[in-house]
Amino acid sequence: MLHNVYLDIPETGLTGITGESGSGKSTIASLLMRRRALSPEQGKILVEGKDIMKLREDSLMRAITYIGFSSCFFHGSVRDNLLCSAPEASDEQLWKVLRQCGLSEFLQSQNGLDTMLAENAANLSGGQKQRLALARAILHDSPVLIFDEATSNIDIESEETILAEIRELARSRSVIMISHRLANLTEAARIYCMKDGAIVQSGTHEQLLREGGIYKTLWDTQSALEAFGKENSVNEGPVNKASGKDDPVKEDPDRKASERELPGEEVPE
Repeated sequence: MLHNVYLDIPETGLTGITGESGSGKSTIASLLMRRRALSPEQGKILVEGKDIMKLREDSLMRAITYIGFSSCFFHGSVRDNLLCSAPEASDEQLWKVLRQCGLSEFLQSQNGLDTMLAENAANLSGGQKQRLALARAILHDSPVLIFDEATSNIDIESEETILAEIRELARSRSVIMISHRLANLTEAARIYCMKDGAIVQSGTHEQLLREGGIYKTLWDTQSALEAFGKENSVNEGPVNKASGKDDPVKEDPDRKASERELPGEEVPE
């Protein structure tokens, strides 16, 4: 349940939405995608002055692209899955977005655009799957993009690739990024911090830290946990190679140790 929520989202730029689990972050995404009904008495969502509840479904789909924490794909080739967003796109255009998302080298080592995906891309890693979802979103070329916990529980390389592309997209589009992890939102032009279904703070990262409150509490807690995870990984050190055992640092345990317990981490509401 949301209470007296007012968001002003510019035509271009990055807008962040954060807060603890159950605060209402993903409810906002559901309303923007019209997955939840909104009566006139409850409020309005306007896109370029037009009531989103009165838009035709195809107009809404052209205007807004949603990328969640677990994107869906059908059994078929990479090409066919990408062409769902842009049926007229050439192979050259497909390879361009795949390069942007850091997937071209991997797919070239497979069967190129004809690489087959299992149902829901089960034969890709979580990071590869989210990068492919990003490539598909770029092809769709809508003026508004919503990233709803889109970098949760993926490898650091994929997360950095996705975040870099989000920043680039925000130069020419309106990008809304919903994330429990505050470090992902520090470059946002405005961050809305939620609690119990209401916006309790808004501003830039620097402004919110100076202001104190729940945002600074979350930031300090997350920073301390990440520092603790990094310190532990350094103290453990690499395994003795002479023993013949694998190096346990290979999958970046400091990220896992810190993010596993970050306050506010959630499956979207």
